[in-house]
Amino acid sequence: MKRLKKGFTLIELLVVIAIIGILATTLAPKLREQLAKAKDSKAIAVLGAARTGVSILSLDKMVQTTGTTMTAIKFSEIIGKLDKRSNELIDSTGGIAIGGSRTAADAAALTYGGKVAFSSTSSGSIMSETGTTPVTDDGADIYLMKSTGAEAYSTEGKAWLAY
Repeated sequence: MKRLKKGFTLIELLVVIAIIGILATTLAPKLREQLAKAKDSKAIAVLGAARTGVSILSLDKMVQTTGTTMTAIKFSEIIGKLDKRSNELIDSTGGIAIGGSRTAADAAALTYGGKVAFSSTSSGSIMSETGTTPVTDDGADIYLMKSTGAEAYSTEGKAWLAY
């Protein structure tokens, strides 16, 4: 009686490993770029949440103000209005980790990692507890700007200050 062999041959296993290796080398760079874009999207979402917090604070200050001048908003007040998940993305210095950035809008090279920070001006000055965000009748503006290890443009090629 002949026994049937079960299992794969060495050649079949080597072919499968080679195919997996080829797929991994072609897909890994694209996967890393997509992960960087996802992390950038988180930073932009935190900016949106911070802008909502600034709007709420502006309205609160307008209601509480008895004079004609508006008071400024402190950085800690903005952070206090963010939800727990948004706060987890902001480090102790006010930086938000990003996935990557570019030196120019059309640059092919992507610099992975880095941080962006909140800015109260479109020219890009980092918000801090000592500085304040001026409030006008329309509310207050808040932007993202490059910080530690980041370039001036996001992975999408848009300037951080343009968000």
